[in-house]
Amino acid sequence: MLGTLVSIGVSGVPRAAAEDMLERGFAAIERVQQLMSFHSTTSDVAAINTAEVGVRIRLDPATYEVLRVAAAVSAASAGVFDLTVAPLAVASGRLPRPMGRTPDPAARWTDLQLEPPDGVTLRRPLWVDLGGIAKGHAVDLAMSALRLPPGANARVNAGGDLRVAGHEVQNIALRVPGHPAAEQPILELREGSVASSAADHGPVTHFDGRRTRNAPRIASTCLAFVSVVAPSCVLADALTKVVLTLAMDAAKVLAAFGASAYLYAPGQGWQVIGGERR
Repeated sequence: MLGTLVSIGVSGVPRAAAEDMLERGFAAIERVQQLMSFHSTTSDVAAINTAEVGVRIRLDPATYEVLRVAAAVSAASAGVFDLTVAPLAVASGRLPRPMGRTPDPAARWTDLQLEPPDGVTLRRPLWVDLGGIAKGHAVDLAMSALRLPPGANARVNAGGDLRVAGHEVQNIALRVPGHPAAEQPILELREGSVASSAADHGPVTHFDGRRTRNAPRIASTCLAFVSVVAPSCVLADALTKVVLTLAMDAAKVLAAFGASAYLYAPGQGWQVIGGERR
């Protein structure tokens, strides 16, 4: 689902109850996939990408919430995080070209006008890609759908976007490119979310919305890996893109959302923004 492998695990409940919980969790993720897929012609994303300027579009509350969080992160990062860089992903071959009209090259996140409680209006023609941030929100919704009882523990993992809940501290193994194999780190996490991103020399995957360029090429340090710990997975995912671009300069943005980050660069080792969180 969501272009990745998704796993959900629960413990501390009877097997029959656990199976019901897993079904609810996967159903929540499947719903996000239907609503926010860039590839589907019937998703909320397709409705935005084909909308006429000035026409109000009514969205599912889940999609609206993702756009609301995205706008908050875009504002806090001065446009480093920007959902409207989808045309760059299309140009690089990472995403297929949508049907219909061509976006305005000058369109930015500020051209996506939110209208509470569930609407959006475009100021310019644009394409959005919810991608990872939708995946993070799906993890949050799946965890909520489990309705975890007291004394139980759970973990939802969608391709590196991960959330844990319960009384136990859970160990999260981080797979860090360029890191000594015998020293791969373990993150200890309780009642929180973490998202990880790697910057490599492969296809472009992250963009700086201010400059519409590949973020790792313009980062203030040559980062290989970033993990962000945040109260929600949707925030953690969005903030990884900010940290990949700004590195240590992302401290104020992370602080605005109660998040912290672990950064790794070969030859430089680890840096931490925000201190240790559990």
